[in-house]
Amino acid sequence: MKTDKTYDYIIYSASLSGVLTAIDLSKKGNSVLLLNFYGFMGGSITESLNCHQVIDEESLNGSAKTLFEKIKETKHAILNQSGNEFILNPETIKIILQEEIENSNIDLLFHIVPFYLKQREDYVEFSVTGKEGIFQIKGKTIVDASDEFDLLKLENVKRSLKEIYYNLFLTVLKDDKWQSFELINTLKKLDDNRYWVSLSIPKPDNDFFIENASQKILNQFEEVVQKSEGRVQLVAPQSQRIYEVDRLVISESVFHVKSKLSNLFSMQAKFKELSELRIGLKNN
Repeated sequence: MKTDKTYDYIIYSASLSGVLTAIDLSKKGNSVLLLNFYGFMGGSITESLNCHQVIDEESLNGSAKTLFEKIKETKHAILNQSGNEFILNPETIKIILQEEIENSNIDLLFHIVPFYLKQREDYVEFSVTGKEGIFQIKGKTIVDASDEFDLLKLENVKRSLKEIYYNLFLTVLKDDKWQSFELINTLKKLDDNRYWVSLSIPKPDNDFFIENASQKILNQFEEVVQKSEGRVQLVAPQSQRIYEVDRLVISESVFHVKSKLSNLFSMQAKFKELSELRIGLKNN
């Protein structure tokens, strides 16, 4: 990445829609910089283990179709399928997305925290912190592709927390008594007899305490699971947070990717949309 370069597009974060958008724009000849907080890609699927996806395969096209075909062809990428409902393997998703970006002309930078946007005459100055410290990058267009509308929040867009989930994987259990835990929102048995589970987390008074609230519920759930001689095998780096915002567009140069998308993956209401860029983003 060159900090003195003005990119056609800077995209944050490397969610599934962020990666697909970056690939689509790069193929059209644009210079693209993709940024992410974590050191891996995938958005809520990998960051929050939001692995239960309802996917309408017939509606897929372009980069989304190619990506999903690669997922289906990859061993262990799908942990369970029932009709159009899939439990995706988050570790495999990380690898596939990394390979897709490495085979593109997209610049990639991990471990980034955005904190300031400023419109200049012919570009947007994007201030971030990373391992290198604080620095500025320049882009003609800034696309917020984060599941939690992180860049819109920087621009004082009203963001309302609607729901919180904590998603995890369990080992094989001796009985189903644990399934009576009152905060289980969704559970899916996998092909290897493990389980993917989504817990509903009551909203705390302050967003600052979301992870504390999630950990408290997780501790309670672990006690129940242990009584069924099971254990929590894999937990998410963070809770899955469902937000709503009052607007998706800041300006022609700064907007959320959803303002330019058509839905290709239809998800249950509890889960985030998975979409691909449609014709609508300008070509530079």
